[in-house]
Amino acid sequence: MALGKKTGGRQKGTPNKENPLKGYLRAHSLAYFEPKRQLNAKGGPIEVDGEPLLNPDGTPLVASDFEMDMMQLAPDDRVAAELRLLEFHTPKMKSVDVDMDIHGTVHTIEDRLKELCGETGEDED
Repeated sequence: MALGKKTGGRQKGTPNKENPLKGYLRAHSLAYFEPKRQLNAKGGPIEVDGEPLLNPDGTPLVASDFEMDMMQLAPDDRVAAELRLLEFHTPKMKSVDVDMDIHGTVHTIEDRLKELCGETGEDED
């Protein structure tokens, strides 16, 4: 290898190889959040407590599988799920420890002014 020169490897700008598993997982995730008509195995609207889930126009409810799963959770579990999802979209704040101990002497503006005026800070009689 020449000093400071790249002599092998990938050329600049070469795209990464496509990962088929990554593509499958991405497609699956997108489908989970995609709104669609919610139908039961017989092709009719899904029922909750014996009542069909319908849009205002009477057609089967259009919602994503994610929304359907969220509807089935208890309120506290729904909040916990939303908070966990937010972790992927918002940066985590890091706590900062600050040492507030003062080591040595503290000089105030008044001390500095006295020093500039030639006063020693002691009362002279």
